Amino acid sequence: MLKKIILAFVALCILGVVGAVLAYQTVKSNLPQIITVQDYKPELVSQVYDRNGKKIGEFFRKRRTLVPYDKIPKDLVNSFLAAEDDQFFQHKGINPQAIFRAALANLRAGRSVQGGSTITQQVAKTMMLSSEKTLTRKLSDILLAIDMEKNLSKEDILFLYLNQIYFGQGAYGVEQAAQTYYRKPVNKLTLPEMAILAGLPTAPSAYNPIRNPSRAKERQIYVLRRMAEVGFITQEQAEKAIQEPVKVYVRENYEEYAPFYLETVRQMLVAQLGENMVLDKGLRIYTALDLKQQLAAQDSVMAGLKGLDKRQGYRGPIKNISSDSDIEAFITENRTKLIGDSTPERIIQPDGKYADLIAPIDTKAAKEHPLLPSYIKINDTVQGVVSNVDDTSGLVYVKFADSQGLIDIDSMTWARKPDSEKRYDLATIKKPSEALKKGDVILVKIVGDKFSPTRTIAPKKGAAPLNLPDFNKYVDLELDQEPLVEGALISLDQDSQDVLAMVGGVNFARSEFNRAIQAPRQTGSSFKSIVYASAMDKGYNPATPIMDAPLVYEGSTGDEEGQGDSKDSKVWKPANHSKSFGGDIIVRNALSQSLNIPAVKVIEDVGVPWATEYSRRLGIFSPLNPDFTLVLGSSSVTLYEMTKAFSELGRLGKRTRPLLIHKVADADGKTILENVSLDARFEREMKPYEDDFENRRKEYLALMADPAKLEEFKKKEPKKAALAENLFFQDPEQLIKPTTAFVMTSLLRGVVEDKNGTGARARALGREVAGKTGSTNNYYDAWFIGYTPQVATGVWVGFDKEKSLGKGEVGGRSALPIWVDYMKAAHEGLPHVTFPVPDGIVFANIDSETGKLANASTKNILRQAFAEGTEPTAASSKQEEATDFYKQDFSE
Repeated sequence: MLKKIILAFVALCILGVVGAVLAYQTVKSNLPQIITVQDYKPELVSQVYDRNGKKIGEFFRKRRTLVPYDKIPKDLVNSFLAAEDDQFFQHKGINPQAIFRAALANLRAGRSVQGGSTITQQVAKTMMLSSEKTLTRKLSDILLAIDMEKNLSKEDILFLYLNQIYFGQGAYGVEQAAQTYYRKPVNKLTLPEMAILAGLPTAPSAYNPIRNPSRAKERQIYVLRRMAEVGFITQEQAEKAIQEPVKVYVRENYEEYAPFYLETVRQMLVAQLGENMVLDKGLRIYTALDLKQQLAAQDSVMAGLKGLDKRQGYRGPIKNISSDSDIEAFITENRTKLIGDSTPERIIQPDGKYADLIAPIDTKAAKEHPLLPSYIKINDTVQGVVSNVDDTSGLVYVKFADSQGLIDIDSMTWARKPDSEKRYDLATIKKPSEALKKGDVILVKIVGDKFSPTRTIAPKKGAAPLNLPDFNKYVDLELDQEPLVEGALISLDQDSQDVLAMVGGVNFARSEFNRAIQAPRQTGSSFKSIVYASAMDKGYNPATPIMDAPLVYEGSTGDEEGQGDSKDSKVWKPANHSKSFGGDIIVRNALSQSLNIPAVKVIEDVGVPWATEYSRRLGIFSPLNPDFTLVLGSSSVTLYEMTKAFSELGRLGKRTRPLLIHKVADADGKTILENVSLDARFEREMKPYEDDFENRRKEYLALMADPAKLEEFKKKEPKKAALAENLFFQDPEQLIKPTTAFVMTSLLRGVVEDKNGTGARARALGREVAGKTGSTNNYYDAWFIGYTPQVATGVWVGFDKEKSLGKGEVGGRSALPIWVDYMKAAHEGLPHVTFPVPDGIVFANIDSETGKLANASTKNILRQAFAEGTEPTAASSKQEEATDFYKQDFSE
């Protein structure tokens, strides 16, 4: 019996050994191949820069920046060794003593409180194996760690470890962690900062110094004292470091810089290079964006949309709080938030608590604006609470942060209940209590550091004296609100063709839809510019007379503002926006005043197919309506297309290829992509038209090379031959004749400069400007697209779901102020220059009404550009004005 038991035991032992060997072999065979440091290709963050080298964003799956081992400070390495594996340089991949110590500690605690894994095992786990918690995986860790120690140096393993581990806040590796938490490279870190980083990998969220400063401090103390215990630093050094405050930073939010631009860059690079390359390979992306101008564009769009939003009425306060204690609590909380928003810095004190947030010190600002706390600037919008409403004096008292201010009724008469059917200036409030009451939490804009009323505040005749405060103690405020309306802006450098700025909407976080390039909208009268340009190449000139008289078309309707009555589906009566007619009018005045009737007559004359083809030539690829309403902007086109077409007019007919990206380099600095145009995004839509024009251009050039065939073509098809001569050039980038483009620029300057021009507000730029307004049916869309010799910019305003912007909200009122505000910033520091005049242009002084040459009796003289040979030759001899019949609408 005993013999049988012994044999069974021996058999079991043999089976156990065989099983263990088989298990070992199985695990061993499934281990990944040991890599070298040169094979290490981790996911790296791609950096994005503006055209001046300023960092504007990042693309990543994991935010990591590699740093060589010899660039990592010794104290930083030692801090990780002390925290994670102080026997690292002594063991061969595993540390049995540490495993036993950890097991004992966990047994005593009844839970996992200590780990026994070496740094080598952690590298194996994070880089090559799964994170499942099984015995097999643990054995794999151990075996792989032993193999790594045989094939890699200790320094190589530390290099892999320090660049691989996760530190929270989206940061992988010590370099990215240093940049994220301290905004400095690893070689600039102090010992206290290093110890906080070394404490993070165990539990990045729990020990996050931004979210949990007290626990981060506890972990730092542990690391520093461990460093002293194992002899990396002295006890005195450890205690000194513990007592030092540590400055950490809230993660920088690059999305504030240029979110729509960045997203467009990301999408285009992913399409060309693939997602892995863009998000994982540490690219350096140098864009065409100018950050200064981008920020100005965003400010201009927001300011313009807020102004429009106010003209629609006041939607009411954020909330109302009644008790004094609630008001004080709100002010305190809001003050803390404003200070926190104004500075990214946080100071962790030796006790593990944040130092009280201290407003940034700005001595100059304090002297210039003594009533404003340093963390609030002029033109900022902040939340405040109404402390009193005084209808007698017309003043609203508001408390905010560390200050107080006054709103004058004169600045808030707009605060009626929203009503798009009433003009904002014809429906106003008379006293502040119609909009506000005590306890209302409202948005206020800081407009001045001291209240200074624009009106005389005095009691009514016979009334008691007013109890007015000392205005010198109050900040000047205006009632504000966040806009619901949307807008877009895109700006191009006329020389380099750089896309300088792109705003796709009010708030990227609210909607990532890029209205600058993704939103086809009816263009209104801005499209007239393209049709008039096509007419210049079919015999028209700036002085060509057109009869501005009523029209009636059977079997069609209009849907554009001012097109006419669309109630009868069988009759279209286009009409001017003013509902009046002017008789004979020259092309220049018809365009500058944006009259509809002359525009319809022009497209009827030149033909819709011709105007459509001309539009395609200038880069318009959106579907176009095949009828006369095309000239009035009934087709939906993107802001991008329209701005590019206007840019080409300003570039003397040369093609504009808006440049989005200058260069893309890989992690080693090798250029892998250059000069990426935004056109590439629309290649599928644009290519058929571009290929067609290029084939026809080559065919015509081939004809020109054979004089006999060319002469035969001119005889058989004289009109087509004349048009071809105007449209096809040796240079494939020349889209239309330079003279035609310049004449159009002179006409679009008239839109701005002429007495009745719809773009008169653009004169405020103080430079030569050519541009065109656009407004659509029921005031759904408002446009202004214009250019100087240096910059072309387009602005669109409207709601995503079409509805009225408000009575009278045309392009000149809603979009043009945004354009002017931005263009002032865009031209800051640029020289004043004039539009270049090409060969073949002549200037003539003409009568502004008749278009004929001016004479001694001419009252209003225009200096007008003409293509040579088209200028008027006869002097003006004014006749009696056209009969009143031509100035009447048929509907009267």
